[in-house]
Amino acid sequence: MVRELMEPDPRPVIAFAGGGASAALAAVALLRATTWLRLPYRIVLVDEHGRHARGAAYSTTDDAHLLNAPVKTMSALPDQPGHLAGWLRRNGHPAGPETFPTRRVYGDYLARTLDETARWAHPYASLETRTARVESARPTAEAVELRLSGGGRLDAAALVVATGNSTEGSVLGRAAPPGTVTDPWHPREGVAALAGCERVLAVGTGLTMVDSALTLTGANPRAVVHAASRTGLLPHAHRPPLATPPGLVDLASGQNGPLPLRGLVRRLRAAVDAYPGDWRHVVDSLRPHTQTLWQGLSPDEQRCFLERLSRRWENARHRMAPETATRVTLLRATGRLRTHGGGVRGVVPAGSALRATLGDGSVVEVDAVLDCTGSAPGRAPLVARLLADGLARPDHLGLGVHTCPRGALVTPSGRVSRRLFALGPPRRGQLYETTAIPEIRDQAEQLAQRIADTVLRDRRDAPTAVV
Repeated sequence: MVRELMEPDPRPVIAFAGGGASAALAAVALLRATTWLRLPYRIVLVDEHGRHARGAAYSTTDDAHLLNAPVKTMSALPDQPGHLAGWLRRNGHPAGPETFPTRRVYGDYLARTLDETARWAHPYASLETRTARVESARPTAEAVELRLSGGGRLDAAALVVATGNSTEGSVLGRAAPPGTVTDPWHPREGVAALAGCERVLAVGTGLTMVDSALTLTGANPRAVVHAASRTGLLPHAHRPPLATPPGLVDLASGQNGPLPLRGLVRRLRAAVDAYPGDWRHVVDSLRPHTQTLWQGLSPDEQRCFLERLSRRWENARHRMAPETATRVTLLRATGRLRTHGGGVRGVVPAGSALRATLGDGSVVEVDAVLDCTGSAPGRAPLVARLLADGLARPDHLGLGVHTCPRGALVTPSGRVSRRLFALGPPRRGQLYETTAIPEIRDQAEQLAQRIADTVLRDRRDAPTAVV
């Protein structure tokens, strides 16, 4: 049962910093994994904006925003791939396997699935919410003392960092003009606040920009969006699957162990050239092997991939729903969405407007700048605080935090925490593919088992000194 936390309760608390999709999936997994054990505990979702279970991605009210993956891949329950489709049918929504529901409807699905799972777990476990930000954590012998925004406190048996992709700061850095919107999905200061603008510069040309452009042009019939990124590439569109997808399991390993990056790229290109169908299916067939492939690369190869290949890979990997692609094509054809390569060189005031110099040589005057890059888990304030306090160490690429395989944080001294965990984007340096629902769902299952084993079932045997 979801309710605001109002009264003391002696049961141990499993707290989630960030109450979005990552937290919802992990909470569902934990409730399902422990209910049969009749363990008494409370799950508390702590979300700064009160977007519990939905987060930024699925709290939108603009039905132009569609999922970027079809129904068949988006179930909240890994052992029930048809769970989402069944829920959609029961609630009067299209539910075909290749359907792309709205993000709003998917947020409803996550919230209701979490609520129903919590009702099933009652009276042993319960689900509660707090609208606040976890600002710091201080482990003690018996708990983790959490300091919340507004002066609140919460004592937890465990804390899961599920902060998602942080939007703190701007990729423009010091060049960012005053008033730059750094979080498109902020409930009060995001893209909705730019509805009256007729000229907007979006930094980034990915899926966040696409949804932002749909909102801006939908709200203002005169709005024009200039979108700039290093490559200037827009996301590709999904296409219906072929009858026989390609089998590329051999790409996951070389003859004598993991493939080096150069060999992997060579094989992938050869597979695309040899496959008579759509390259999308070649890319998709790698998905079950992505973590193995990533972890088989050396640190230098991983850095090389991030610097030289990651933008192309992300562009091929993360795609638009077909209906979204049709709308984007129309916006481009009518001049209301204009893309630019080379990034943004600078932005300066120009009277009541802003003058932006772009990497392709263009100079455009705009009313506002919107940062649509939005993928920096390491910028999350809580992650930065945990690193500064010595409760976590950065991963070897500086993308997030170092964790053990089931999500426990690792300290600078190499100690595995019994009370601090991470899920989703903060683990990107180790797992790379850790921002989409299927991968987060799998992590949630592993994390739930770890918490059940080391926090809930073995609390009486816990050491007196923990981190």
